[in-house]
Amino acid sequence: MQDTELRTARDHWTDIAKGIGILLVVYGHVARGVFNADLGMDAGWFRLIDNLIYDFHMPLFFWLSGLYLLSSLQKYGAGGLIRSKLDTLIYPYLVWSLLQGSVEVFLSRYTTSQTSMADVLRLFWQPRAQFWFLYVLFIVFVVAVLLLQRHPTRLKACLLLALAAWWVQNQWQLLFPLDFVSSFLLFFLAGTLFQQYRSTFRQHAHSALLISGLSFSTLAWIYHSQLGLHHDSNHWLKLPLSLSGILLVISASMLLERHQAGLRGHLTQALLLCGSYSMPIYLMHILSGSGIRIVLKKVFHLQSAQLHLLLGCLFAVLLPVLFYRLRERQGFQWIGLLFTAPR
Repeated sequence: MQDTELRTARDHWTDIAKGIGILLVVYGHVARGVFNADLGMDAGWFRLIDNLIYDFHMPLFFWLSGLYLLSSLQKYGAGGLIRSKLDTLIYPYLVWSLLQGSVEVFLSRYTTSQTSMADVLRLFWQPRAQFWFLYVLFIVFVVAVLLLQRHPTRLKACLLLALAAWWVQNQWQLLFPLDFVSSFLLFFLAGTLFQQYRSTFRQHAHSALLISGLSFSTLAWIYHSQLGLHHDSNHWLKLPLSLSGILLVISASMLLERHQAGLRGHLTQALLLCGSYSMPIYLMHILSGSGIRIVLKKVFHLQSAQLHLLLGCLFAVLLPVLFYRLRERQGFQWIGLLFTAPR
C-alpha cells in the first residue's frame, strides 16, 4: 500500500490491483463489524465471503510490495531504502495506532470491542487492528534487503528459503513476529521475482485469468467445502489457494489496464483511484466504517445489514480520500503530517 517507486507508464495495473485489494480489505472489515453487531447478517454467506477474501488479499499486498524491491535497492541503496520505509511505514503506523486506539478507547461503549489505553500502548511489540500489516511489512522489507543487498542474483535461493520458513510456520506456530514474517516473506519475494516476468505474463493475461480463476474456485471449494477448513487453518493447500487468488487479481488488473473508455473504463478509473489512495484508506477505513455504523444504529436506529454494509463500505472509502485530499487546501497542510514524516 506504500507509494510505489520507479513505476513506469505501463505499470498502472499495480494500482488497479491495489484498488481491488483495498476494496476487499474494506468490505472484509465492514462486514465483520456488521456481523458482530448482530444486525441480522446471514451467517453462511458472511463466512463464505470472509473466507474467500482472507484466503489471499493480504498475501496480495505483500506480493505487490515486493515488485520494485530490486530497482529501489539499486537506486537508493540498502540504507536509503530502509530509511524511506521508516518514513512511509513506521511513522504512519505509530501515528495512526495512537489515533485510532485513542478513539477506540473513547468509543468502547458504542462498538463491538472493548479497548483500554494499555492495549493501545502495546503497539511497539503487539500491533493493533489492521496496523499489523505496516509493522510486519517493515520487518519483511528489512529482511529482504539484508538478504539481497549484496547478492540480488540469489533471489531464487532466498525464495526457496522463504518457502521453507512458510512450511515451518504452517507446521508449528511460531512466536510473533516470526509467525507473520514466515507467512508473508514468501509472497513478498515472489512479487520481486514476478517483476522480472511481468511482460510475458501480460502477454498471456487472458489465459492467466482463465487458469487462475478456475484454480482459485476449485481450490476454494476443496479447501472450505470438502475439507471444512477456515482461511487461517494450517494446511499446505493454503499456499496454492493464495497464489491462485493473487494471480487472478493480477491478470484481471492487467486486462482492465487496457480499457480506458466505456463501462470497463469507468471501472478501471475507479480502481485506479482506490489504488492510488490505498494507504489513507487503509489507515482510516476502520474509523470511518465503524463511525457510520454507530451513527446508523445508535442515532437513526437502522438495523438493515445490507444498508450498513453499503454505507459502511462507501464511507470507509470516500471519507479517507476526502480527508487526505484536504491537505492540498490552504490551512490544511498539517493533515499531511498524519501520513508522512516531516522532512
